[in-house]
Amino acid sequence: MKKIILLIIPVLFWLSTNAQYGEVLDVSDALQSAVDIRTAAVKIVKDYLYRGLKVNYVSEENDENLSNGEFSLLRLESYAQDHSEIEDQVKKLAHKWEKLRVLAIQKPKKEKMRGLLKSLKSFIQTANDLIETINNSGNITTLEYQKAANNMELLAQQLAFLYALKISGIKDQTIGHEIDRCVNDFQKDLNKTFYSGENTIDIAQNLKSIQADWQMVKSGTKNLKEGTALNTIYVLMDKISDAARKSAILYQEKVKAELKKENNKN
Repeated sequence: MKKIILLIIPVLFWLSTNAQYGEVLDVSDALQSAVDIRTAAVKIVKDYLYRGLKVNYVSEENDENLSNGEFSLLRLESYAQDHSEIEDQVKKLAHKWEKLRVLAIQKPKKEKMRGLLKSLKSFIQTANDLIETINNSGNITTLEYQKAANNMELLAQQLAFLYALKISGIKDQTIGHEIDRCVNDFQKDLNKTFYSGENTIDIAQNLKSIQADWQMVKSGTKNLKEGTALNTIYVLMDKISDAARKSAILYQEKVKAELKKENNKN
């Protein structure tokens, strides 16, 4: 019942707010919703793994992840009503979300962990295809930085559960390859945003925080052994995710300002 209530409350709140103020979702809202449901899915899988490994710092955040995912999907479906170019992609994402979200209420089983990476990879690819469609439709430079910051939030969460998989005893070369890919992609997005000419003081401060924590993560994972340093990695990755999300929202504000400026010209 608790999960049902937590899922319903934000949906009802958004519906009432939307009806009252006539909110019109723009391309930055659609992009943020797509990356938010992508991140929610990664967090659900990550928490499933960490609950199975009994990591001390796992918070009881699955209700929140479910709620955020449902809320983001609702916004995407609303936006798609007036943007037929993403309608089929949103339906496909919704179908995969329904299958993935059940993990949030299941008891973790080690024999299921190997298949999780494959299922999540498929979901992320579908989400990425949608994100690219939305991003290309916007044709706004700042949207690229919003996407890059959101990517860092996602990659930090992915790395958190990939390191958990690495020490869980599962022998799979895919895990090592995925870790290398995520590390390289994270560094690219960090460099892209860190050296952007569009950063405000607040964005720059967030990115400096990410850079400092990222150095600590790289140092800590060099000696990562079973039961050693995983709790610290979990905390650092959450800090990085939070700072990356704050940066993404700040970039989104700049996108909205650009859209408003363009609309005023027209």
